[in-house]
Amino acid sequence: MDILSGGRDADVFRHGDGLVLRRYRDGRSAEAEGALMREIGTLGYPVPTVESVAGPDLVMELVSGPSLAVAGLRGDVSPPESGRILAELLDRLHALPWPDGEIRLHLDLHPFNVLMSERGPVVIDWSNSRIGPPGLDVAMTALILAQVATNPGMLTGDPVLRAALPAGVTANVVSDQLTGVLRSLVAHTATRCLDHLPEAEAFRRGDRFQSEDELARLRDAVDLVVSVADAPPPDGW
Repeated sequence: MDILSGGRDADVFRHGDGLVLRRYRDGRSAEAEGALMREIGTLGYPVPTVESVAGPDLVMELVSGPSLAVAGLRGDVSPPESGRILAELLDRLHALPWPDGEIRLHLDLHPFNVLMSERGPVVIDWSNSRIGPPGLDVAMTALILAQVATNPGMLTGDPVLRAALPAGVTANVVSDQLTGVLRSLVAHTATRCLDHLPEAEAFRRGDRFQSEDELARLRDAVDLVVSVADAPPPDGW
């Protein structure tokens, strides 16, 4: 199979006509994630259509289009618009009418997990999803954006992520872009995130895929989220 992309814990392969297979490297089951994606899709939220799940293998629709991260860094989507897209996706997710009345969170909704398809933004990678308060979901997105804005080496220093970026993208460009996305997210989401920022920080500190350097700089990201959330939105945003 031809590999299409990869992240810190999984690889994505082309899998026949119009399909991809995502496989967890540690062998953990993707069945709960696949079931959740099917339920979310039934409720009208934009996710890839799931074909089948078997152990660590999740076969789903191939969504054509760049990630929001790549579209933003090559100038196709502005930072204010990127932030609005993330805010709208979070708000839509938290408003879904689940039969049990509980709210499902994504907890990893960042620009690489949003694909800009012809039918609009599509959200992928639901492995962290759980029930919880919307503010935690917004805080997690804000903190992830701030982590890369304050430590762009997380992006430019990772060979897999670097290969997905447009040519000529520097660390300064990444930092400036994502700070703008963060400001727009905070300005446009319906949910205030600061009350849940400590929990989001604890969640990131418990993430086994965070490096020692990333954890050492995490407080810088928290401080950036606080400063942005406390500031008035820029004119026109």
